[in-house]
Parts: sequence; structure tokens; C-alpha cells
Amino acid sequence: MDIRELEYFVTVSELQNFTIAANRLHVSQPAISKSIHRLEEELGFQLLNRTQKKVLLTEEGAVFLDLAKDILARIIAAQNTMTEYKNLTRGTFRIAVPPLLGAYVFPELFAAFKKNYPSLDMAVIEDGSSTAVDLVKREEVHVGLVILPPTLTDLDSHLITSQEIVVCLPTDHPLSQEPFLTFEQLKNEPIILYNEGFVLRSIILKEYAKHNITPQVALSTNQFQTIKALVAKGVGISFLPKNSIKVVNHVTKIPLHPHLFLDMGLIWKPDKILPLACKAFIDFVNQFDPNENAK
Repeated sequence: MDIRELEYFVTVSELQNFTIAANRLHVSQPAISKSIHRLEEELGFQLLNRTQKKVLLTEEGAVFLDLAKDILARIIAAQNTMTEYKNLTRGTFRIAVPPLLGAYVFPELFAAFKKNYPSLDMAVIEDGSSTAVDLVKREEVHVGLVILPPTLTDLDSHLITSQEIVVCLPTDHPLSQEPFLTFEQLKNEPIILYNEGFVLRSIILKEYAKHNITPQVALSTNQFQTIKALVAKGVGISFLPKNSIKVVNHVTKIPLHPHLFLDMGLIWKPDKILPLACKAFIDFVNQFDPNENAK
């Protein structure tokens, strides 16, 4: 049984005539007759009564006609759906994004992508960059938009932007008027960091270790707004991407010396078959210029 046999049977049944059906389908009448005969042999009963002027359905044929129509309708729906996926008018993919990047660093990227592909959906999982890398490796998400770790194995990546890390401290802090700050100047300051699993935390702790300083971690959280509020209240200082701190009451941002940067980009597993929607997102990100879109 194949699709063509079902189409021939349904058309003949509806028109009640082999010749008219053949003309409509642009095939020969013998071809239709042979096809329906093969279908009857496969099913084991007669579908059509050919003894009268009109071609009429047998009782079994009437039952099978409803089934055949349903099968053909489902096939057409499946073909239409796949065409929509192919044409990128439908589709979805899963992406892991740290809250800081998704909400405060790359809103322009997400907005621009949705403007170009309004029918494509992203299922966003918010977690730290380290966790996002693991999710991509375990194939629980298709891509990750992350702070790129120093080394990446088994993953492809695309650098989107580098952002400077700045020191955030209360505006009335004794160091708030300095042109830049060193880790030596900050060695006795209580600090507020992201939780374990966030690459930014790892980078800052490594810098403290590089300078042989034991950090005074006052509090850890995964909430960007909490960090800003605690800094403003004088609970401690923190380290955040420069562009994530626009205008915040009672918080001052000061560059580090030497400068410290975060590399941010997209990661995905190269040997995984990705949804077309996800491939469209990767292609879009590869051409995205955050500086141009920020103008």
C-alpha cells in the first residue's frame, strides 16, 4: 500500500468513474485500475463494485474510504508542517543563557533575531555559564550563549563580544574616586560573587589567586539585581561586565588595572544534528555585530 494507491482509490470513489478520475489525475485509466486492484488484493477484499454504470463502494470500501482520507489528510498536514520548518516559518530550539547575559548584555541580539524570524521560538533555560556548557555537552540544550571558558573541548564556539570587567562599589566608598583599582587595593574588601557554576565567579577567584590574595567572600547569589542592591547598601564590592551597569543609584564602576575582560559567545556541539531553527540562530549570531546594533 502506498500513497498513490490511496489517492487513486479516493478519487475514483468520489467521482464514481474511472475515466473521469484518470483525466483529473493525469494518468491512464488502466494504470488506475491496476493500482486499485493491487490495493484490493493486499487488503483481501473488494473495495469497488464495478458491475454497474457507476463505480460504487462496497461496504468494506466505504469503511476504508474514510480511513484512506484520514491517512492522506495526515500526510498532507505532515508535508505542510515540514515545509514550514524548512522555510523557517515554524520551529523551536533550546538555548541555555546565564541570566546576566540574557537580560542585560544581549537583549539586542534576541530582539533582532525575533524581528527577522518572528515565527521561531526559543526555549530558554537560565543558569550559569559552566552549567550551560554542561547542558550543551549532554545535549539537553542545542546551544548556549555564555561567558566563554578559557578552554573548550568537544564544542564549537563563536565569539560575539568581549566586555570589560569593572569593580562595582558604593558611591561613598573611599576608593570610589580612583581612576582604576588593583587587586592589591581590594584585598581587604568584602566581595559579593555569583554562585558556583558561574564563569565570572571562577575568573575573579583565579585573579585573586594569581595575586596571592585570599578573597573575603561576604555573599554569593545568582541574582544580578541582588548583587547591585547589596553593593549599593555597602555590604561589599563586586565585579560585573561594564555594559551591564548602566545607571545604578549609589553604585560606582571603576576599571581594573590591568584591564580584565570577559569573552562572550555561542557554543554548540559540532556532531549533533541541530533543528533548522537553531541553525538559523547560529547563522544569525555569526553575522551579528553588537556594536552596530547598540548604536
